[in-house]
Amino acid sequence: MLKKIFVLAMFVLLAASLPAQDKGEKKSKDASSAIDTTKINWVSYDQGMKMAKSSGKHIMAYFTTKWCGYCKKMQKEAFVDPEVIRYLNSHFISIWIDAESNKELDIDGYKITEQKLSQAEYRVGGYPTFWFLKPNTDRIAPAPGYKSTEQFLDILYFVKDDLYEKMSFADYIKNGGRNKKN
Repeated sequence: MLKKIFVLAMFVLLAASLPAQDKGEKKSKDASSAIDTTKINWVSYDQGMKMAKSSGKHIMAYFTTKWCGYCKKMQKEAFVDPEVIRYLNSHFISIWIDAESNKELDIDGYKITEQKLSQAEYRVGGYPTFWFLKPNTDRIAPAPGYKSTEQFLDILYFVKDDLYEKMSFADYIKNGGRNKKN
């Protein structure tokens, strides 16, 4: 009897996970708006600025280089973590900036390369560096250096919940970080 219940339960779960195959019908709104947890939705700086203003989401700008060892470590650890991916894709506009690239950006008619943006506008001196911005694109603060998955998640929660307006990050961590309601 238990075997039959188990098989039936597995069948129901399998059927529920399959996409709808209705003849010519479009997918439901819920299916198309699901948050991707397999990869971070990276966008360019100029595109991200526009998206943040229209979406009301904070910005996480990731300044990196091809040769940066700690950047590669972030990409292999934190950036593949399903919780990090889900949280970034749900609550942030994630921007990837190659600090050595001559790719030209167009920010409301202001043209600048990613390299100049990194050096002149954000004064990034080491990699990785994360800059967090409000949805209106006002700058909040940088977070330079490698971050473990746990550290990175604490930063994301701190920024998303606008806790930087109420306390320092050190106090936030001292009070339990994201695992304690502040």
